[in-house]
Amino acid sequence: MTTSLLQNSFQTTDTIVRPLRWARIVFILLLVSLLGSCSTVRLGYSNADTLVYWWLDGYVDFHSSQKVKVKRDIAQLLSWHRSTQLPQYAQTLTQMQTTLAANPGPAEIEAVYRQVEQLSQVILLKAVPELTDLALTMNESQKVYLTRKFEKNNEDFREKYINRTPEKQAKERIKKIEKQTDEWLGSVTREQEAIIARHVEKHPANYANWLDDSIMRQRIVLQVVTQIQNEKPNREAAQALVQRAIMAAYEPAEQADRRTQTDASRAATQQLVSIILRSATAEQKTHARNKLQDWIDDCRYLIAKK
Repeated sequence: MTTSLLQNSFQTTDTIVRPLRWARIVFILLLVSLLGSCSTVRLGYSNADTLVYWWLDGYVDFHSSQKVKVKRDIAQLLSWHRSTQLPQYAQTLTQMQTTLAANPGPAEIEAVYRQVEQLSQVILLKAVPELTDLALTMNESQKVYLTRKFEKNNEDFREKYINRTPEKQAKERIKKIEKQTDEWLGSVTREQEAIIARHVEKHPANYANWLDDSIMRQRIVLQVVTQIQNEKPNREAAQALVQRAIMAAYEPAEQADRRTQTDASRAATQQLVSIILRSATAEQKTHARNKLQDWIDDCRYLIAKK
């Protein structure tokens, strides 16, 4: 169970799968959360050390001298995550049940998002020492490997989202939002289908901007790796570089027009979620509450199973 799961619950109802950001070690657990049933979530979390290692290796291509330490670091981070973060997730999910029952408006949804954002930041900052050690041992071939992985992600993104007609983009976007709504509420009513269609028509997705944002963050990562390789700083200085790169992911865009677009998109998404939830039937709300309870139970089970 991860904070990304919580983000998908409200904030990312109308988002896309962006190229994965370097340094989000524990966020691989999102794959676990999205698999579905309680037993699968629990099984996936129990094997998260392997999943995390596999995911990171796909970006860095570990050499033999790194593998043992990386696996040990992952195990320690996951132990910390289980004992300190899962209790907070259970608490946040419980609060979300209360929020859902109260027909939340955009302001309440924004509050949930900010809480989730803080939880995600805690994970990343906790991993700074381990990420620093990795960055200090990366060689030139690994930087090239990482660069090519980013480029492949970007090309896949263009193919999937940008190189399509506006009509095709809108159709796929509607389908995605309806699927996410269905996962939360158990079904989508005709009224909710109309709400989603109007939202997509009024707020067309700017996939090019989203890709630009991802590329900007990728460049920050590659700049840090390059700087560490060229300057060979001590561990303290390297750790400061890594931490600044992570914090940059939470900073608003420098350009005023881009900040305005981002804020408008976020507000529109919150408005959409609010309208959908307020239109939910009693049966749909029960489905959502039960889904949240299943995740709460998952958290408590995993906390107890140390």
